[in-house]
Amino acid sequence: MNWTLERLLPTFDKREHHSRLIHAPQDRVWHTLMDLRAGDLPVTLGLMRVRGGPSTWVKGIDVGAHEGMDLRVLDSMAPREMAADPPHEVVLGDIARYVALRPSRPEIERGDPEAFAGFAEPGWSKVVMNFRLTPEGDGTLLSTETRVLATDASARRAFALYWGVMRAGSSLIRHDILRAIEKKTRTP
Repeated sequence: MNWTLERLLPTFDKREHHSRLIHAPQDRVWHTLMDLRAGDLPVTLGLMRVRGGPSTWVKGIDVGAHEGMDLRVLDSMAPREMAADPPHEVVLGDIARYVALRPSRPEIERGDPEAFAGFAEPGWSKVVMNFRLTPEGDGTLLSTETRVLATDASARRAFALYWGVMRAGSSLIRHDILRAIEKKTRTP
């Protein structure tokens, strides 16, 4: 089954979309995306430091510990890959109570698209994010879309407050990723 963004979360409460034309062939952009490391993302690391609370405010994020890790496993609480269609699209997903300083997750198999799609227990927010690569002229349009769906009205209200504060950071992270990929495709 082809688990696209549209199949995993066809309806949603919140959505954001960003894109950038990368002047490199689709295969090169794909490999750069898959090889992206935490150390390539200074804005993201700064936001992780803020989100991490007082201990990271003082100590910071140990970039060395994250340097060799790709973004899909940067944190045990990060979204998991749900589907990939190289070199066209990768889809990540997560279910959590994001309003907590340390988001909690339900007891389901993370990274399982069927479990994700069928999950409807009240009190949670489901998030999917993709990176789609579309050939455009002699380059590649790299786009990312994030969708969020709360599983009930209470979770929807809580997430709306959270999103009001966190959306700017989410947008900065997406731009940081797109900028890093563009930069890395220009360097041999």
